[in-house]
Amino acid sequence: MNLKTKHYLFIGIFASIIVGIGEYLLHYQPGGPEGEISMLEHVPLGRASIGHFFAVFGAPFYFAGYYGLKKFFNASSPLLARLLFIGGTLSFAVGGVWISSRYFAAEVLQRSAGTPDHDFYLQSYEDHYQVLVWALRLLVAFVSIIYVLIILKNKQGLPKWLAIFNPIVLLIIVLSSLVWFKPLGNHIAPIAMNVTHFIFFGIILLHLNKTESK
Repeated sequence: MNLKTKHYLFIGIFASIIVGIGEYLLHYQPGGPEGEISMLEHVPLGRASIGHFFAVFGAPFYFAGYYGLKKFFNASSPLLARLLFIGGTLSFAVGGVWISSRYFAAEVLQRSAGTPDHDFYLQSYEDHYQVLVWALRLLVAFVSIIYVLIILKNKQGLPKWLAIFNPIVLLIIVLSSLVWFKPLGNHIAPIAMNVTHFIFFGIILLHLNKTESK
């Protein structure tokens, strides 16, 4: 089957749903999200184990979503479209490594709680895996800048307001829901990157379908 741009975007949305389910099972706390590591010390391990497999299975499908964006924006700027794809795939390569560490970190930290080894494992995790979150956020900021540039100089007749719906702005909005509507934020903040990309891919897909229907 010859996959079209919209099919790749659908795969990206599929990734955001599957990884979102996985992260929810790994990270959700009824009282609201705790610190990015301390949440692992309280998550039920049985639930987290299921979440691990959802997240690890779904993460590679994000690459297809970004390939869809590359195909879609190639008409505006082949160079920027290529940079968008490279930034997106690097983001989720790093993100995939990070998410694959979460269950094992939860098990180690919980089983070592109260022992002299706990602080060592905690520090080791912070130094080798939690630092990847900041690399991921920097890459998403890079993707956002490239996306804004594509929208502002596009040759496809795309509305300029689409530039507002870039990943870093969407991510900030999702995380800030803990302030402006905490009952919602408690559920979406632990899976913020997935909610962000569900909206991001979805908006482009909606515009693509609108263009094709004309």
